Order: sequence, then structure tokens, then C-alpha cells
Amino acid sequence: MSLVDSPFLDRLNTNYVPSDSEILDIRLLLMDPADELARLDAQIEEMDITLSLLKEKRTSLKAPIDAHRALISPMRHVPLDVLQEVFLSCLPFEHNALIDPTEAPLLLGRICRHWRRVAYSTPMLWSSIYILSLNYGHTSPSLLSKLERLVEAWLERSATCPLSVSLFDTTSIFEFNKDHPLILSLLPISRRICDLALSGNAQFFLPLLQLGSEDLPLLKRIRIQSTANSIIDNHLEAANVFQIPTLEEVALHLIESVDPLSLPLRWSQLTALNLGCDRAWTGNSQGGGLDFDGALDVLRRCPNLRRCELRITKIPEDPGLTRAPDTSPIMLPQMHTLVFLGLLHFQKWPSHLVVPKLCCLQLGYADIGDTACVRGEYIRADIDPTHFTSSSFRELLQSFPMMSHLRLSSSICSYGPSITPNDELLTLLHDLCPMLTHFAVLPGAGISEAAFSALVKARMTMPIPLQQVQLHFRWPLDPEVDITPDLRPFVADGLQIDIQYAPQASNGNFFPREGLYKPVSLY
Repeated sequence: MSLVDSPFLDRLNTNYVPSDSEILDIRLLLMDPADELARLDAQIEEMDITLSLLKEKRTSLKAPIDAHRALISPMRHVPLDVLQEVFLSCLPFEHNALIDPTEAPLLLGRICRHWRRVAYSTPMLWSSIYILSLNYGHTSPSLLSKLERLVEAWLERSATCPLSVSLFDTTSIFEFNKDHPLILSLLPISRRICDLALSGNAQFFLPLLQLGSEDLPLLKRIRIQSTANSIIDNHLEAANVFQIPTLEEVALHLIESVDPLSLPLRWSQLTALNLGCDRAWTGNSQGGGLDFDGALDVLRRCPNLRRCELRITKIPEDPGLTRAPDTSPIMLPQMHTLVFLGLLHFQKWPSHLVVPKLCCLQLGYADIGDTACVRGEYIRADIDPTHFTSSSFRELLQSFPMMSHLRLSSSICSYGPSITPNDELLTLLHDLCPMLTHFAVLPGAGISEAAFSALVKARMTMPIPLQQVQLHFRWPLDPEVDITPDLRPFVADGLQIDIQYAPQASNGNFFPREGLYKPVSLY
């Protein structure tokens, strides 16, 4: 009997317990199917053996086929100059090349002998280097020697190319009885350095910073971030590097009691400047740093600036104790990016600041994400409104009538008086900045939903209406206010609206969605 006709079909997959006679019937029923299953298993085993032999034969045949195909691979016949261009395109754009075997250029020398020969004989591949010097006092002593050899070989492959060098150092000043060996390795090739970035203990940098124009004839850009030990106060000879005639771009972040205006820079030749001098703790409130009037003096000295970021670290003194500020025009005809950070408070916007080509403006530590600036005839501005009074904010807007993109946000508290909430500031935008098309209010700006809605309504009646608006709050300021019905009609006219709220704090209770922004649909 076939199992298809089994009398026990209705008992299968149940807890039925067969009788002794039924057990005999089941065993008799299974005899033929069990024999058939054994025959099938034997056939499968034979097929597995045959399949294994076929796979082995295929492998032995495929290997020489692949080897011959490799001989005619198009990559083998790429002209040398094209291959070099491909290699150069593999280098990072946002930073100097890393000493990392998993990234170009080192990775390119690990593929095959031909690629290694091409990579090692292309000096431009090795014209930039990022050197990470760890705290070797807590690691193997041989690690520093290995890094020295790698850097030496790297620089040798760069031949005579101009060099871009970055050194990030975390070693302690007590780990070396003499000069830092990696700094010393850069001295023989100093005449080829055009871009130099140094971060770490200032004591190690002195052999490089003491060099003059004869030893650094190509230097155009220098960036220094000093984490310990002053450079200027105790080592005046370190200022040599700042006086090199070819120097055009300077970024200094120092922790020392130095007046940035006293730095011996060739201010008038600078095209890019990033300056942040934190005051060292001296017990004296006047121990270094930069106030806003000092920042304006910096700009006055640099008529050729294109990009500038200045960090204000000093609160202005009592106006009655200081001289009257210089209000003569500050002409910056090439400036396209201007950033002021730090201790800002504008009782009056400096209207004597003349920047006809400005397209990017940032005032305050706004948490704004991507600040990429698109050059054009309009201005993008990211502003912390807590640094302004109503009158100074009006003066700012009047100074930049071509402003097209404006974001308001704040990540820190300002000092000094400001309007809270800042709805009064927002009403100024009802009439000013006629070119405004993109507007955003991000957390911390102190703007209410009602003021935001009123602004959108007012701007949508202007000859150039808004195209895109954002409202991102940490939580609703007024749970009774719902502005979405008022804004929804503008969506049909093409306005892009993005409103998001993050859930309110949970008051100590576990709330798994805390911190997630909640989008509001207007469609």
C-alpha cells in the first residue's frame, strides 16, 4: 500500500497512540517506502561524488583561463599618464593623505608590482602627508622609529614637489630630552613646504617656526593649534615664520596671554585668516585675547582678505574708560566669507564695515550643520539673534539688503542684555531684506511659533516671496498654538515648509523617543 493511501492519514501530526496491531501495520506499510528512500540516498551520494569531481576539474581549468584573461585585461594596457591620473584621483580632497595602508597612496603600492612601481615613481602622490604622533611614552619605543622611517620614505618619494604637511602631536613635553624627532625630519625639506599645519605642544614646533623666508620660500598657508606652552611670550624668535613674504593664509588657535594685534604678521598680504587666541589664566582679566573692537582693527589691517573667522574672547571694557572706537570705513573689496564667534553682543552693528562681495556671514556659535557657501550675488547668513538688540539687528539687516538665505539659531547663552523672546527681532524681517527666499529658525533662537507664522504670511505677499522655510524646536513653546492650518495654503503656491518638534524632556522618567524630532505634515 502506498503512503498516499495510508489508513492513518487522519492520525498524522496528532498525539494519537496506536495499538500493538496498528504498530505492526505501520511497520509493514513503511517497508517499501523506506527501501525507496535508501536507494535515493545512495544515488544522491553518487551524484555528490560526481559533482565534487566536476567542481575540482572546473577549478583546475578556470585557474589558467583567468590567468590568461588577466594578461589581456584593459587595466594592464592603460597608458602610464592615465594610470597616474587615476591614482591622483584616489587621494583625499578634504585633508592631507594619511599614513594608512588601507588608503591611497600607500594602498596603491599593495596591489601589484607594476602599480607599486608606478605609485612610488609618481612624486605628486606623495606631495601631502598627515602625520599622527601618538603618546609614545605609553607604547612600544620602536613605534616612533617605525613612523620616522615611514615619513622619511614618504618624503623621499615626493622628490622635488611642493609639500603640504600636517602634524597632529599628542606627546608630552617630558618624553623627549631634545627636539621632537618628527619635527627634525621636516627641517631638511622645509624649502618645499607650501602648506603647514601643526597641532600639539608648542615647544616641539619651535625648530620650524623659527625658520625664515630662506628656509621656507614657498610657504603660503600655516595653521597652528597650540595645546600647551606659549609660542609668542616665551619665544619671540618663533615669530619668524609669521613674517615670511609668501604667507597668504594664517590660522592660529593659541592658549596664551597674547594680544592677537601684536602678532608680527604681514597683515596686508593675507587673503585668509582664522584667529582664536584664548586668554591664558593669569589672574588678570586683561591677559590677552580679542574683543570686538580689536577684531575690527584686525579687519582694518587686512584689506585683501577673502575669508576670515575671528573668535572674540574678551568682554569689552567700560566705554567710559577707553578711547572712542575708530569708525572710519573698513574696506574689504574681496571678502566673501566672514565669521565672528565667541563673546558677542552688538549694541550697534558696525555699518562702517564695507564688504561688497560678501556671500557668507556667520555670527555666533549656531548649530547649523553644513555651512558650505555658494558664491553669487546673494548672501547666506547664519545668525545667533541672542547677541543682538532690536536696533542692532535692524542695522544688520539694513547693511545686507541682498540677503537671500537666513538661519537663526543659538547653541550658547550670550552675555549682556537681549530681547527674550526674540519675536520683536522677527518683525523686522517683515519689511527688510527684500531678496529673502530661504528662512530657518533652529533650536535656541528664542522665536515663537506665532511670530514665525506671522513672518511667513507677511513675506508671501512680497514681490519676491519665500521659497523654503524651516522651524525646528526642541518642543512646542505653546502647546495651545497650532500654526499648520495657517501655513498649509502656501504649500499649494510652491512654498516648501519643514516644521519639526522634539519631544519634551521626560522629567526623569524613561522616554525612549526623547530627542527625536517630530515632523509636522502640511500636505
